Amino acid sequence: MLDDKYAYLTLSLLYMLAWLVVFIKSPWKSGMIKVGAVGGIMGVLAEVWYFQDYWRPPTLFGVGIVGIEDYIIGFALFGVGGYIHSSFTKREIDYDRQTPAKNKDFFFLWLIGCLSLTVFSLIFKIHSGYVTFLTFMALAVYIWSQRPDLIGLSLISGFATLGITLIIYYINFQILFPHFWDTYGMLDQPILGQKIIGIPFSEILWHFSWAILCSMFRGYRNGVYYKEKKPAEA
Repeated sequence: MLDDKYAYLTLSLLYMLAWLVVFIKSPWKSGMIKVGAVGGIMGVLAEVWYFQDYWRPPTLFGVGIVGIEDYIIGFALFGVGGYIHSSFTKREIDYDRQTPAKNKDFFFLWLIGCLSLTVFSLIFKIHSGYVTFLTFMALAVYIWSQRPDLIGLSLISGFATLGITLIIYYINFQILFPHFWDTYGMLDQPILGQKIIGIPFSEILWHFSWAILCSMFRGYRNGVYYKEKKPAEA
């Protein structure tokens, strides 16, 4: 049996396999790499919120210590969630509808997300599992209100990413490290701690809501619209 210190690394590498599949199919490979690089940094910074009440996973450097695994999984999740839709639907950009970039608005949304997690989780001590899901969905609803054309894209991305997550989690936490969440998780909370095929419901909520939000970043920030699907020819 593998040592527990490899559990998070294995999880990260399984997500990198998913990232590679999306990357191979993606028409925007350069952008996917750049987004992943930022995502890796966020993966490291996110442990400021999650180590205090969500989990303390073993890494190559020790238990509850930021490791290379955080960067790898952040890199992968930004790429998979952000590009899975465009990689497999092959919808083309509608350059006739492109609008100016919203870099300032996007920065404020990022800032609001970070402040929400900090204030409600670290100061008011509301479990970060609840705060994360509600924050992701609140930001997603705001973007939906501004760009209703992205609703379908985001939901497809959410369910597709969730499907990938269920497969990865089954392999990692049912076959390889079945005791992981009982040992290293801190999810003894209503709803969050419930398990579906051994996967904490909090993780299902996290990955689903994250993919919904992340999938709209490119379209919203860059003012990108996608062409509608043409009806099948008779």
